Amino acid sequence: MKKIILFFLFQFLPYSTVAQSDKEKALSMAKEAIEIMDKGKIDESIQLLKQSQELDPENFSYPYEIAYAHYLKKDYEEAIKIIDKVKKYKSINSQVYQMSGNCYSYMGNPEKAIKEYEEGIKLFPNSGNLYLEIGNIFLYQENYNEAIKNYEKGIEVEPEFPSNYFRLAKLFLDSTDKLSGIIYGELFMNLERTSERTLEMSQLLYDAYNSSITFSENETTIDFCDIYISESDIKENGEIALPLCAIFGKNIALSIIEENQFNLTTLSSIRKNYIINFFKEDYKKYSNVLFEYHKKMLDNDLFETYNHYLFQMGAEKEFKLWLENNKSKYNDFVEWYTKNENAIEIIATNKFIR
Repeated sequence: MKKIILFFLFQFLPYSTVAQSDKEKALSMAKEAIEIMDKGKIDESIQLLKQSQELDPENFSYPYEIAYAHYLKKDYEEAIKIIDKVKKYKSINSQVYQMSGNCYSYMGNPEKAIKEYEEGIKLFPNSGNLYLEIGNIFLYQENYNEAIKNYEKGIEVEPEFPSNYFRLAKLFLDSTDKLSGIIYGELFMNLERTSERTLEMSQLLYDAYNSSITFSENETTIDFCDIYISESDIKENGEIALPLCAIFGKNIALSIIEENQFNLTTLSSIRKNYIINFFKEDYKKYSNVLFEYHKKMLDNDLFETYNHYLFQMGAEKEFKLWLENNKSKYNDFVEWYTKNENAIEIIATNKFIR
């Protein structure tokens, strides 16, 4: 569970000299408490946080962190007692209900957990973290349709919250709809760039392409998804509005004509050719935030490097060899990629929900 204390504490810094002194002491002790909590000294951190709460009783962050400490100790009943009091504070956020629901979930009461998440959604309707937790309960119950429904709702209300993309990617990459998994997974990697989950997703995406493109002596096959056409896809004039799966398959097929083997270099080339083909015409009807981001990098001569960076965990030896010969290109990419203005921007009007 993500901690919130350092972000919120600064909102409560006082104006009077005396009050400021107390609140600064509270903040200082709370920082120390978080540090020793991370080192496993939970009971000691609780004592410091209690002192912070006494010095600054109006700040909900201190009792929240005390509840979190009990949560780490798996003392869920005590955490719930504290978090129920935290709910009465004026300035709280969705993480209060996330922790409360998580406690009930770990206590084996998923129904009560969902009620807590839903209560939080009423107060904080744009909280992707609460839809994530509901989805996680359904995922644990192997009710995959409901899990997907909630993860996608989480993207709808909070498009730049990464964890819903991560969950969706893993679900779809383990299905016949690998295309959706690839898109969700790559969007996740661009929203959460430096974590263990990012490394895991790099491997999963490489494997998904590798299993979906098969080169043999006589033919090449691609199998990213199944194409379904419903009545709603057929217009009054008889024209068929093809799903993204069909458009993706067509352009991938055009992009692999010159290839005869699968590796990191050919994957980069295939994806480059795909974007070139897609933006000849199809982009007009099939707007996609990820493909548009690819086009931006392609126009800046960075897409080849981005592809090597993205899939490096799937072909580590090949990536290291490539990096040795392309350090300057990689440094240029990193410089561009880490600038805030070049980060992918996912908002309500361009979000991807399959």
